[in-house]
Amino acid sequence: MMSKTEDQLIGGGSLATAEMLTDQLSRVEVFTLMSVSGVDDSSDPGSGVDFKSRNEDRISVSEVPMLTPAELVALPKGQAFALLEGGHLWKLRMPFPDTRGDQSMPEGLADIANEMERTYITNDQWYRVQEPWWMAVADVSKPSELTEGVDG
Repeated sequence: MMSKTEDQLIGGGSLATAEMLTDQLSRVEVFTLMSVSGVDDSSDPGSGVDFKSRNEDRISVSEVPMLTPAELVALPKGQAFALLEGGHLWKLRMPFPDTRGDQSMPEGLADIANEMERTYITNDQWYRVQEPWWMAVADVSKPSELTEGVDG
């Protein structure tokens, strides 16, 4: 679990941790549709009606928890629920790094987080920055640099 002011992130973990999140969630209405079919046969031979059939759709409403602790604990690795932006529930999916065939890919999530922390720039001192952030990004739109040395 990670808590930062109003934001909470919970995925996997223990049942007690999951209950801490689910206790904060409201209950939701769930609509259930039930199909009912029936038939009646007539015992009056002179009526001209041999049987009557009917089909009905019945809608019922029940109130259930938005999310149960068991559903939280059963989440696969890389998935979590978070209460963000004033208690709104979000489901998060985080892909894991795959280093097969990519030497520039970090080994794990900790390496990604460390690099993000190292290179993070706030807007607090925007007026003191000499070079805009978009100037530091390499220009990959120049085809001549990409195709140098390629016979074609």
